[in-house]
Amino acid sequence: MKLQKYLAILLALALLMCLLPATALAEGDDEPAEEPVETEEPGEEPEDPEEPEDPEEPEGPEEPEEPEEPEEPEEPATDPPAPAEEPEEEEESAPVINGEDQVCYPMEGETVYNNGGTVYNNGALVYNNGGLVYQNGGTVYNNGGTVYANGGTVYNNGGTVYRNDALVYTFDDDVQDSHIYGSFRVEFEADYSAFAEIEGLSADGYLNQDEELVITPLEGWILTDAEADAGVLTENEDGSWTLSEADGNLTLRLRFRPEAPVFDLEEGTYAEEQILEITAPAGAEIYYTTDGSKPDEDNGQLYEEPLSLTEGVIVTAVALAEGAEPSELSTASYAFVRISAPALASGKEGEDPPKAAAFKLENSGEVDARIESVELEGKNADCFKLNTGKAGTVKAGKTDEKTWTIQPVKDLKKGTYSATAVFTLAGGETVEVKISFKVK
Repeated sequence: MKLQKYLAILLALALLMCLLPATALAEGDDEPAEEPVETEEPGEEPEDPEEPEDPEEPEGPEEPEEPEEPEEPEEPATDPPAPAEEPEEEEESAPVINGEDQVCYPMEGETVYNNGGTVYNNGALVYNNGGLVYQNGGTVYNNGGTVYANGGTVYNNGGTVYRNDALVYTFDDDVQDSHIYGSFRVEFEADYSAFAEIEGLSADGYLNQDEELVITPLEGWILTDAEADAGVLTENEDGSWTLSEADGNLTLRLRFRPEAPVFDLEEGTYAEEQILEITAPAGAEIYYTTDGSKPDEDNGQLYEEPLSLTEGVIVTAVALAEGAEPSELSTASYAFVRISAPALASGKEGEDPPKAAAFKLENSGEVDARIESVELEGKNADCFKLNTGKAGTVKAGKTDEKTWTIQPVKDLKKGTYSATAVFTLAGGETVEVKISFKVK
């Protein structure tokens, strides 16, 4: 019995020994796994070159660049709103490369490079455009294609821009027909609205290349010179100027001057007070002098009302306006002369007539007075004799009592004789002087 018990114990121990390796092996599959990791570390060092092969597999994930395929949703471009925005949201941080035959709908703030395809609803930037851009509200650089419905800006345009409402720039003078439908901003160096009427600009100040800008001076104004940064300026026979063939944004510099002031009183010699009215173009002020000197704002008087003239003066006037050149000077001389009848002594019938008496002509002004002619009129005109009826001059500030004289003729019967001496002054005015002679 003892032997049997002993054998049973041995058998149990043997079984236990048999089971231990199996359990140890099962547990070893977990624990030693970490130990191999340590052993594998050295092994991985040589396998480093193989790891690049794994990166090639990550290239597989790059195939998920198919997110770019989401650009395919752009195909639903037929309905630009939704599909267009989703791809763009994914590519907000990266520019869009739009190739030939491709279509894209960039969002505001995005950039499209090397466009050889078509861009719709552009609110972004498009570089190197060789394709089409529709509904442009953004900016297009280096355009060699076509831009429709432009509300943005186009730089370096070598293509075509249709329905342009914004700016189009070009810096290539050799490009032909690049702006057939383009327009250019026209600036003015100053406000010229008081001097001229300008036609041909759009409401916001743009000029189409194939149109003309016409500058027509207002009445009384003269356009003396015009300069522009671009285009061709031509002076017309009627005094207007035309700007054509504009090929870039430009600034116009215009020079105006008013016409010379106009005097309504003809210069000459007068016997009575005269009223002188001076006029100038609207918008100009008149300065004048009465001593013959050159007037300006510092020398002369501002014309405010008609001038009353009673003595000889030289009136010189100029028209001035801010932003314009001075007008040419207008000058007129006005002389005044007072003529008195001669005092003829009475005569006796049968005796020689009295000696000739002179007319007295006084000129107290600063201008020589000019007498054009003298002649006698009246029923007794033949009873008197003038020494001369020719023209003559009374010097400024002088009195003449020698040039024109009158004498009764011989053999007059008893009675009173009268006539009128008519002096015609330079300027057309006439002065009548009554003459009377009595024979006792």
